[in-house]
Amino acid sequence: MTPGSFSPRRPHPGTVPCICLLVLVLLSSSCGWQLRGHGDSPQNVDSLHIGGRPIDNELKRELERNLQALDIELKESAKEAQYSLVFLDQRSKRRTATISGQARISELEISEELKFTILAADGTEVTPPTTVSDERVFEYDENNVLATDDEAKLLRREMRTSLVRQLINYLQRIGPRAASHAAAP
Repeated sequence: MTPGSFSPRRPHPGTVPCICLLVLVLLSSSCGWQLRGHGDSPQNVDSLHIGGRPIDNELKRELERNLQALDIELKESAKEAQYSLVFLDQRSKRRTATISGQARISELEISEELKFTILAADGTEVTPPTTVSDERVFEYDENNVLATDDEAKLLRREMRTSLVRQLINYLQRIGPRAASHAAAP
């Protein structure tokens, strides 16, 4: 073997990126990181009835879609369901957040609020009346009102997603219930 003929063995060109990807996956899984919205499904909720006051159709559709993705069966009647999610009130607000030096609107604030309670099949209250909410502030451009309205619609969609996530978190907190809730004589 001559001094100039020795060359170290090089890894296959696809090996280094593959190893880097594997290390990233292992590190991200070991720290508890997970994609947003892909948390654990409520362990003690198999079926649910949604009732109460009418709420925004898009919010209701998103909630139903998320519940079905979590394998929670939606029932038409509260008597058929293990739990009932009862909506008590929904409010959407839009207000001026800041005014410029020329006394013109420079930022708007929008907010969504949803008040609900969760009842067991026997009518007992599992979660007392609770409110989930989200609010956002965004820049208002009086020269481009259409773009401002589009941004408000996008933010409202994100806020609905946030409200649904908060509702599902409350469902996750429901503990196991005994099979029979008959009153003692």
